[in-house]
Amino acid sequence: MQRRILAGTVVCGFAATTVFAALPASAAMVPPSLNIVRPVSPLIDMPTSYPVQPELKVFPDLPEDASIARGVRPYDEIAPFLNTLMDTSDRVSAQVVGTSAQGRDIYLVTVTTPETAAQTAQQADWRDLIKVDPAAAAADATLQSEYKVPMWFNGNIHGNEWEGTDATLNYIEDLATSNDPATTEMLSDHRVYFTVTNNPDGRALGQRGTANGYDPNRDFITGATAEASIVRDLASVIQPTYFIDLHGYTSVLQVEPCGPPHGENYEYDLFVPHAYATALEIEDAVTAANIPGNTYYDPATDSVTETNTGFINIPYRDQRSGWDDWPPIFAPQYVAYQGAITNTVELPLGRSGDQPARAKVNIEVAEVVIDTVVDYVDEHSDALLENQIEIFRRGEAGEPSRVIPADVAPEDLAPGVPTEWTDIWDETDIYNADFPRAYVIPVGDGQRSDSDAQTLVQQLLVNGIRVERMTQAARVDGVDYPAGSFYVDMHQPLRGLANVLLADGSDISDRVPDMYDISAWSLALLWGADVARIGETTDPAPTTAVEAVTEARLTGSVPTGAGSLAFEPRGVADWQAVNGLLAYGIPLSQLSDGTIVLGSGAASRAAAELAADLFGVDFTLVAGAPADATELRSVRVGYVGDAGDRDALTKLGFTGLVPVTAAALAAGEVDLSSVDVLYVGTGLSFSAEQQAGADRVKAFIAAGKPVVGRGAGGAAFVNTYVAPLTAVTGTRGSNGIARVETPAAGVLGDYPQDTAFGYPFAWFPNPAAGVTVEQRYAASDTFVAGHWRSTDGQAIPDAAGQASAVSLTGTTGSRAFVFGTSPTFRAHPVGAFSDIARAVFWAVEEPAVVEPTPTPTPTPTVEPTVAPTPEPTVAPTAEPTVAPTPEPTVAPTAEPTVAPTPEPTVAPTAEPTVAPTVEPTVAPTAEPTVAPTLAPTASATPVPGTGTGSGSLAQTGADDVSSLGWLALAAGMVGVGLVVIGRTRSTTSTR
Repeated sequence: MQRRILAGTVVCGFAATTVFAALPASAAMVPPSLNIVRPVSPLIDMPTSYPVQPELKVFPDLPEDASIARGVRPYDEIAPFLNTLMDTSDRVSAQVVGTSAQGRDIYLVTVTTPETAAQTAQQADWRDLIKVDPAAAAADATLQSEYKVPMWFNGNIHGNEWEGTDATLNYIEDLATSNDPATTEMLSDHRVYFTVTNNPDGRALGQRGTANGYDPNRDFITGATAEASIVRDLASVIQPTYFIDLHGYTSVLQVEPCGPPHGENYEYDLFVPHAYATALEIEDAVTAANIPGNTYYDPATDSVTETNTGFINIPYRDQRSGWDDWPPIFAPQYVAYQGAITNTVELPLGRSGDQPARAKVNIEVAEVVIDTVVDYVDEHSDALLENQIEIFRRGEAGEPSRVIPADVAPEDLAPGVPTEWTDIWDETDIYNADFPRAYVIPVGDGQRSDSDAQTLVQQLLVNGIRVERMTQAARVDGVDYPAGSFYVDMHQPLRGLANVLLADGSDISDRVPDMYDISAWSLALLWGADVARIGETTDPAPTTAVEAVTEARLTGSVPTGAGSLAFEPRGVADWQAVNGLLAYGIPLSQLSDGTIVLGSGAASRAAAELAADLFGVDFTLVAGAPADATELRSVRVGYVGDAGDRDALTKLGFTGLVPVTAAALAAGEVDLSSVDVLYVGTGLSFSAEQQAGADRVKAFIAAGKPVVGRGAGGAAFVNTYVAPLTAVTGTRGSNGIARVETPAAGVLGDYPQDTAFGYPFAWFPNPAAGVTVEQRYAASDTFVAGHWRSTDGQAIPDAAGQASAVSLTGTTGSRAFVFGTSPTFRAHPVGAFSDIARAVFWAVEEPAVVEPTPTPTPTPTVEPTVAPTPEPTVAPTAEPTVAPTPEPTVAPTAEPTVAPTPEPTVAPTAEPTVAPTVEPTVAPTAEPTVAPTLAPTASATPVPGTGTGSGSLAQTGADDVSSLGWLALAAGMVGVGLVVIGRTRSTTSTR
């Protein structure tokens, strides 16, 4: 879409300059500053021969870089180090593959023997053949003998887990300078890839997450961060046979594979033998090295000791619950779908005590790990390549998932397959997918939202999923689908990834006691589009004509003829259009059925043409808005929330967002009179010293201003300041997807969805008089997928049939809408964003006058009666005060420490409060105590120089286009809008 708009700017620039004065003199119509789908990094341009040795940009020295206190290499020294290596060795190539939120370069280093252009082209052809035609690859003897089997080490995805970077840089230097013939031979047979620091902002700031407030190692199906998306994009380019993600710190070296539950969509019989065998070899190598200061695992006591016991911690063997590979949100669990064996490696020593000394131990341990993995891959190259080809072959052939029997024995395995894992495997390890024959994403009358469907397809495409489009109407599985509907054939090499993204998921509540992180994530249920599962994997392909899809642009249309233009706000892009049109100065009104009506004049029509192009809106003609239609107006939102709240509002097109915290209110730094609605995502409460802030909130409510909230924090705020509202939360740590039912006449009744995400879920039992139930959890078959521990009063039956969203009007006239679900969780449940927009625009309507009660009562101050556990009000430090280990030492718990939401409460640099990681508070963190490191704008990219410790780095924005940039482009689009005549939606054209 960006390229298309740019072209329009060039072609139609003259027309724009001649007609611009005829359009409303207000802000330009621009898309939001954040994309729903983060596009592939444009900087990934793989070499056509090796080595490729550009002069990497050297960043200015940053004295406050937190790496310095840790005793490791600061970010600004990495580029000079690599430049020096490239000056002295023809084995080392380095390239910039992306930029962080604060504009730091993210490097990919490739170490291999030199290749001519012809040799590199041949390697690329073989790589593609392995995936596209695995059967042919398996039969290609030349490929089998000459393909440079790739392996990949990722370091520092968590910014304050530093040592993986230093270990990889040391190892790169060893490979570059070694005169050992064995090293030369290994590099002639392999390419060894290193993303040396995946999260450079976090490294410099001394924080776990990215500068825009996310944990990138929870972001591999959403793509909210450039850092995770770069790994996503490289995974299909590198196509590694082995992937190692270097982390810290768990008091003792911990190396996956994981315990149950295991991801259902893996070919686990191919994965676990080598993953466990590698972990055992690492254990032998590290314990044999007997590194002074290192720690060891004592299986007899399930504890950590400084005595060399000969053991490290291997979750598959030592942690049979609480450290799983169930969700694909982690880098290794995601990359495994590219046919790779993967391990997360947690280095031992945390952030307490002598920082440099502990870092030195971790670096030595990590170097042993890397060297051991390289040796393992070198020794087992043929088997690992065969594994990768077989994973892709099974997907292409559509074979059923292979079940490993609970009593599997070594003699059951093929010759050469590692057998050590069979001693542990039992019935608790058995998780298998039931693959369908295909998924269909319909368009037209059978689709809730065409734009949400197109957005979903965009997300599939950037993940490398093969998608096709029906060129003719067809009946599939007894249902008629129009031409243009999208078709995802599950007979494809990445069928495991396709299914993990699109399947509903499973309810595993009764199978495991605890989960490490989220337990459900379905794009088909959470991204707003209707998706149909078709048949079983062994069924023949449906008879329907299809064509390949390489893009899924949002396509809109504006009809010709007299009358007012109107559209139905079904999906996120439609609400972006609402905000865009309002910002552009176009009057809008909304009918009782949800339809948005524009005027009939030339300015409205020209603006509609722009909206159709920018947002894919399909306009229709209506006679005009009835007299009782509601007038819409631009809304300025003040928000108390985390990165997911901020970005959901931004992606909906709300601009000028005002971050609100208790401390900022108490200090008078936030003027609530400047906002139209207060969005409360993570709770807001005040200490005795912050009474001035509480008074400002009371004045806001006394003025009749509205509130939209989510979860227990939002409910507690409404209960305290607006009107009595009792909320109950599900078991802390439980999360997943539930069925919901929405009254047609309610705020959310237009184009509703039937599922919602919660972490945890909250509900409103026995709502008081005046509280309207806007949505309920289904009374039966309530829980679709995830893990919901059964606890008295907080279990699934307790939530069934209860209100999941409510609205009310307080005595001062303040409207309030509260979600009991988690509609912004890590910016993932995209389909729920539309409901947030509906709630916001409902809340800011002028409410009917509320008659005073005979005996007015003061603003309620009582908290919910059944502990809704309001989330922390200010503290952005997500690193708990418990232990010096950021990841669980033995048995991580998924329960939140304070609040039911796992994302940071305020600061975009904080870790999730629910995440089961146990971070120490002694880290040299640069996190603020009150305010986000981002500027108080709608953009999630920091303003240059404003982020803590950001120095003089320039803002580059990575993949997202800022509103300022679109301001210039929009002028050209005006010309497009005025010359384009009525268009109808095209559903069959591809490019």
